[in-house]
Amino acid sequence: MTAPHAVLLQLVSSGEAGPVDDAETFLLSVHEHRMTAAVLLAHQQGRLPLPASVATTLSIWDLAERREHLRFWKAIEEVHRRLAPTGAEVAVLKGVATEVRWYDEPGQRIATDVDLLLAPDVLDNAAELVAVIDPNRGMSASIDWLVRRRLLQHVDLRVGPVQVDLHFDPLKIGIPTRQIAEVWTSTQLLPTPHGTVRVLRPEIELVLFLLHLNKDSFAYLGPFLDVRQIVERAELDWSYLAAFVAEEGLAVPVFKSLAAIADLLGLDVNVPRPSGVRPRIWDRLWGPRARLLGDEGRSAAPRAQRLLSFHASGRMRDVVLESRRQLLPPRQLLEVAGRLQAGGSYLRSLTVDRFRANDRRLPVTQGRSAEHVIDYGSGGSDRANRVSLDGGKGT
Repeated sequence: MTAPHAVLLQLVSSGEAGPVDDAETFLLSVHEHRMTAAVLLAHQQGRLPLPASVATTLSIWDLAERREHLRFWKAIEEVHRRLAPTGAEVAVLKGVATEVRWYDEPGQRIATDVDLLLAPDVLDNAAELVAVIDPNRGMSASIDWLVRRRLLQHVDLRVGPVQVDLHFDPLKIGIPTRQIAEVWTSTQLLPTPHGTVRVLRPEIELVLFLLHLNKDSFAYLGPFLDVRQIVERAELDWSYLAAFVAEEGLAVPVFKSLAAIADLLGLDVNVPRPSGVRPRIWDRLWGPRARLLGDEGRSAAPRAQRLLSFHASGRMRDVVLESRRQLLPPRQLLEVAGRLQAGGSYLRSLTVDRFRANDRRLPVTQGRSAEHVIDYGSGGSDRANRVSLDGGKGT
């Protein structure tokens, strides 16, 4: 599968859709584009007639996703428990916190891991706190060196069966966030059934989602709905958002993305339309032909990700430094990523890393039937601890 099923596009654009005649293909597309809960809710509300077998399958998937989300909440609670003696705080980004905040019921937004932002006042102790959260990973002094120089923006940890992406930079697009203090001081406390958690201000959360869609090459339809939920449900201060984006120099990727989603979903929002060379280049990389290609589009996303920082205006020094980091990452970065090969040769390790980066995996749904596309018995992701040299990863 690649592009969303026609029924899915009809559903998100008009709020209702016609009958489904090709159940197997439809289910594969629902899974690939992260649309389980949205489709099931539309069916339950009478906006999308589905065969009984399809509705049953979606209900099973929905229950499994809710179970996964409970695991994520338990992981968040455990992180808070482990950090409590240190006094360090984290904010919850995206995922299950977004679901509680902007959706009506558990399971309505698919999450694949837990994203946390470490408070900027404890970044000098990043290595120690990484070891507190995930003792099995081990503490590396290189983490502190890299974080101080804004060269390491996140690290993947594990808490039990759950992957936890610990952010040192909130936007995590390669070039450092200028307003990291503002991001943290403007966070809000969100009461949830699982306790109170710290979350981003809605305007900054929206910016984060729009940038993340760029990093994923707009591959999946489901994440588009996050933007709609925030635009329609949050009382956004658009002047604050515009000022934040301008200070970061990110008007092109943010507003071009918002315009693309608003056009597809019919959102009633007055979006600035940047013009010039950068917007034209953006259109070539993330225009309509590059969007909604599912797993195939996501597999090619890292190539476009590396060019995202080039769309920042007034950030030439940061862009140059980021380009150098991508071409010749510091030895310490390879070490922390676990990519320093036996014998310690930097050039050998870098060559192997480049080779692996070009080794694309087949889409997860290729060659599988709808009943096999999700394995909920694995207890979470089986990916090893790692950090991304390209600044991003999957949804």
